[in-house]
Amino acid sequence: MLEPKNNLLGSLLDLKPVETKRASEVIYDQIKEMITSGRLKPGDRLPSERAMMEMLQRSRPTIREALRMLERTGLIRTVAGSNGAIVQKPNTRSVEQALETALQTQALSISEIWEYRHLNETAIVEWAADRRTARDLEALDSILGQARESLEDPEAFIKYDPLFHAALARASKNTVAYLLSQILASSMVTLLDQRMAELDMKTQQAMCRKVLAMHEDIVAALRARDKESARRAMEAHIEAFHEDLKPGSAFVYD
Repeated sequence: MLEPKNNLLGSLLDLKPVETKRASEVIYDQIKEMITSGRLKPGDRLPSERAMMEMLQRSRPTIREALRMLERTGLIRTVAGSNGAIVQKPNTRSVEQALETALQTQALSISEIWEYRHLNETAIVEWAADRRTARDLEALDSILGQARESLEDPEAFIKYDPLFHAALARASKNTVAYLLSQILASSMVTLLDQRMAELDMKTQQAMCRKVLAMHEDIVAALRARDKESARRAMEAHIEAFHEDLKPGSAFVYD
C-alpha cells in the first residue's frame, strides 16, 4: 500500500482559510435578494426590528447593522419611530456618491473621464440618431429652450447639462447607457461648478453660450438622423469639456 506523500500534497493544494460571513451580512444578502428579485417591492414594509430578532434568532445590534447596510445601498428607508423599514426603488445614488468622492479626492482625473465619455457618449449619439423618436426631440428641444433662457444665470444653466445628456441617453434606447449617464451626471455638475467658480461672470456666460451651441449642433444632427455629424458634434463637445475644465486653463471662446 502506498503511503500518502504529505509534503507533496501540501505543496500542490492551494488551501486558504475559510471565511465565514457575519450574521448581519447574511441577513443583508437575504433581504437584498428578495428586493432585487421582486419578491419585495417598493413601498413594502419590512418586519419590525423585534419581529426580525425573533424570526432570525439574532440580536438587535446584528439586525440594525443589516438594516444600515441596506439603507446605505438605497434599498430601504428607515423612519424613526415607524414599525419597520420601507423598501425603496433601487437607484444609482450610492454609486454617484462614490464617484463624487473619487473626483473630490482626485482618485479620478479629468483625462480618465474624458476617455470614458469619448467612447460612451459618441456611441450614445450614434444610437440616438438611429432610434430617436419625435417625443425624444421634443424633450431635447424643451431642455435647450430652458437652458437658452438661463444663459445670463450660469448657476441655473449648469443644471440643464445633466438633463440634456440624460435625454440623449434616453433617446439611444439603451438602458445601460441611460443608467451610466445618470451616475456620471451629478459628478459633471460638480466639476462644472468648480470650474465656474474660477471664472468671472462674463466668462461664465460665454462658456454657457458655447455649451448651448454645441448641444444645439448635436440635436440638429439627431433631427437629421445624421450619425456621422452627431458623432463629430459630440466629439467636439467632449474635447471642449476636457480642455475648458482643466484646472487653471484659459477658457477658449471660439
